[in-house]
Formats: sequence, structure tokens, C-alpha cells
Amino acid sequence: MEIGVEEIKKVVENFDVKGSSFSSRKFGNGHINDSYLIEDNSDGAEKFILRKINKYVFKNPDAVVNNSVKAVNHIREKLLAEGVKNYYDFLLTFIQTKTGGFAFVDKNSDYWCLTKFFADSYTVDFVETEKQAYEAAKAFGKFQKQLADADPNEFEIVIPDFHNLSKRISAYEKAAENASDERKEKAAEEMKTVDDFFRIVEKNNSLNESLSIPLRITHNDTKINNVMLDNKTDAAHCVIDLDTVMPGSVLSDFGDMVRTFTSPAEEDERDVSKVKMRLNIFKSLAAGYLEEMNGILTPSEKENLVFGAEMIVYEQAVRFLTDFFNNDMYYKTEYPEHNLVRTKNQFALLKSITEQSGEMEKIVTSLSAN
Repeated sequence: MEIGVEEIKKVVENFDVKGSSFSSRKFGNGHINDSYLIEDNSDGAEKFILRKINKYVFKNPDAVVNNSVKAVNHIREKLLAEGVKNYYDFLLTFIQTKTGGFAFVDKNSDYWCLTKFFADSYTVDFVETEKQAYEAAKAFGKFQKQLADADPNEFEIVIPDFHNLSKRISAYEKAAENASDERKEKAAEEMKTVDDFFRIVEKNNSLNESLSIPLRITHNDTKINNVMLDNKTDAAHCVIDLDTVMPGSVLSDFGDMVRTFTSPAEEDERDVSKVKMRLNIFKSLAAGYLEEMNGILTPSEKENLVFGAEMIVYEQAVRFLTDFFNNDMYYKTEYPEHNLVRTKNQFALLKSITEQSGEMEKIVTSLSAN
């Protein structure tokens, strides 16, 4: 439910900002949190982004805020040590409340955070050019590199088992067991595809058991609309939306970039013939990411980056199919088979990735050698 202008104003007044007159409007296309662009009308000098943390998705909002601020502080210290004085041009700036914290909790126990808005920048929901793919992937790579020496034990898990593929499969199997015969009949082909690609689950379990993929601080929502791009040059300014920052695997972050950057179609496109992995976009993505992370990644991480793409796309398909069997309780849907369409879409992308995985591996190997 959208919040009124007066309510938004009352929230903003709890933060340490100089203005006395603010306007607001809904901002972005996020599916989880509500975001608003706040403009100081008293002198027009500053703009902010106000975000309400979804307490139904994030059961511990304090952890979300603490992780975000901790990551920003860690990176800021790095930039200052490097002599970067205008670090605020490349890093989210959280505004403190008048009581000294970084979140305001309202009468409904909702958590709000305020950050400075990046002027002269834009976001896109869809990768249109190789330049955008390169810049956004480079930004996510730099974000991970700047946090590479952060201690994962000092960050909290904000969504337990977020990329636990075994638990995703267990949830899927339970949902399928309880699903209506009608829904299982409609999804018969997709259920077979889950089984056909079960090797992904087995390899993921093997990697987990071997402990060959180190635990790092990762972003966990590496869509291109979480990178601010310069209006004139398309260069990346900053990674935003830090709500899911927590300990994780670079394979997940890299994989989700491939999932959301490379397909020329939306993830609910009904015509799956339009869904494919664009190799030129992948090459630019990999180039930007490895330019930052080449000296950080272990050999095992580099060897499994392409597998990370397979894993994340498979996981997302399983999540959509699970929700379809659960009568669409998690994802917002616009028609009865919306989640099934999404499942078909993701499996089409997975098949395109596996068909081109050899070329993708060659690209990663070549860039890793540079």
C-alpha cells in the first residue's frame, strides 16, 4: 500500500537533514522494498532516497541496516587510505537519524533508511549495450574486491539459506507433492527439466562439501538496476541496494549477473524463442568483473564462474515452479500461469547457457590469464 506524502514527510523529519520542506515520489521498480525520491524544496540542493525495509522478507531489519552500514564504512576507509577524497561519488552515504542511528523505526515497527541520491546518474532495468554490461559488472566486481578482506563472521545472515540449493529442491519437492493435479499436469515438462538438470544440484553439493569456494561478503542482488550509471559516459558510479549484503559465494553474484544481464527478454516473456544467453554481453560482463577480481579469486572460483550461472538460473526456475505449485504465495502474479511462464523462461535461458558453456569457459579462461 502506497504511503501518503504527509506520512513520508514525517519519516524524513526524523533524519538529520537541513531542509524544512520536502517533496516525494515513488522511485524505482523494486519488488521487495518501497523506495521514494525525496527532494529538498527549501533550496533544491539535495535529493535523497528513502527506503522502507520489507520486514516480511527481512525478519531482522536491524541486521540489514547493520550489514549495509558496515560494508559502506569498510569501503570508505579503503578509499580514504587510497587518497580518494570524493569517496561519496562512488559510495552510498547513509544519513543518520536525529537520535544517532541509521534507521528510523515508525509506530508500525517499520524500518526506514535515508541515503544521498546520486546526481547526474541513471539506472536501467535491462542491459541494452555491451558498455552497460561491462560497467555494471566492473562495479559489482570492485564492490566485492573492496570487501575481500572483510571478516564474514562480522556480518549477519539477513535471509537464511538464500542460495541453499538443496533446501530449494526440498521445498520444491514438498510443493509438488501437495500441488493440485491440474497444476502438476500443466507443469509436467518443467518437472522433467528439474530432473534432467539435477546434476547442477549434485555439483553444487560437491563444491560445498569440498569447501573449495571461500565464504565472502557478497551483494546477492546483482541486477543492473542496482548500479548507478553516469548520464553522459555510462560509467558506473556506485553499487546500490545493499539490503542483501551478507556472507555468500561469488558464484551466486556472478551467476545472477549472467541471469539478469544476458537475456534480451524479460523473465516473464511468454515466447521462449526470444530467450537466450547473449555471448557478446557475457564477454563484456566477464571482462568488467574479472578486471577487478582477477587477483582476488581463487582458481576454484574462476573455474566455476560459468557453473555459477547455471546454478543460479536453475535455482530461480525451481523457485518459480515451487511458487506455482504453492498457488503463487510468494511472487506477485498478474495471471494464473505467471509463475509457470517464468519457469519456462528460466529453463530456456539455462538451456542456452549450457549450449554455449564451452565458449563461455574459453572467455573466462582468456580473461583470467590477462
